[in-house]
Amino acid sequence: MRLVINSLSIIKRITYVVFVLIFICIVFIANHIFKYANLPINEILIKGEYQHIDRDQINLISNEYVQGNFFNINLYEARKAFKQLPWVRDVDLRRKWPDQLEVIIEEHKPIARWDGKGLVNDKGEIFTASTEDNLPIFMGPEDFVKEITIKFREINKILDKELIHISIIKLSERLSWEIKTNNFIRVVLGKRNVTTKVKRFIENYQFVLAELKSEIDYVDMRYRDGFSVRKTKKKNKDNTLNSTIL
Repeated sequence: MRLVINSLSIIKRITYVVFVLIFICIVFIANHIFKYANLPINEILIKGEYQHIDRDQINLISNEYVQGNFFNINLYEARKAFKQLPWVRDVDLRRKWPDQLEVIIEEHKPIARWDGKGLVNDKGEIFTASTEDNLPIFMGPEDFVKEITIKFREINKILDKELIHISIIKLSERLSWEIKTNNFIRVVLGKRNVTTKVKRFIENYQFVLAELKSEIDYVDMRYRDGFSVRKTKKKNKDNTLNSTIL
């Protein structure tokens, strides 16, 4: 009985060793094939919606960084190179058997200009690129660009009731908000309850502001229960009249 148990134990050990050797051989052979197999990348498939990236840019990156065959191409370096293109927000690279590389591009979607220094995308991120599109302007500390993006959407949604929208939105160093509308009305909103103040502005727009809009210097919404209008006289623009509406 003891001899039988010992024999079984030896057989198990031998079997284990054989499997280990087979596995090592497979890994060695596979590595050898992957290293020396002549499977070049013959086609690059570009996917994703994009308007500002042209094929010449893609070809330039491809010729420079898509090197090697199907197995040993350095996807990390190729991805990093594609991300250097001004309008590329993110990119994903995938091998597609037997000779293709799939490049999935996410392009920046600009919603504003950033204080003359770049653009802002729909994620509230600043990026450097050029466009001739007529975009609103964001101004403020760079650390608050996401907050400005959120506030921009909130305020525009309210202004849309009167078919107007923001042309400039500004957050000061003291975190005080101010906007200028596309019909040239400057609205000072202050630090707190900004959304409530914009709603109050829109509620009174037709009753008061629409009649005066061609003469308004700015509207100050920093009052608790009302607002003031600084009106510029037509005859003499140097003279101004302040009227407070409560």
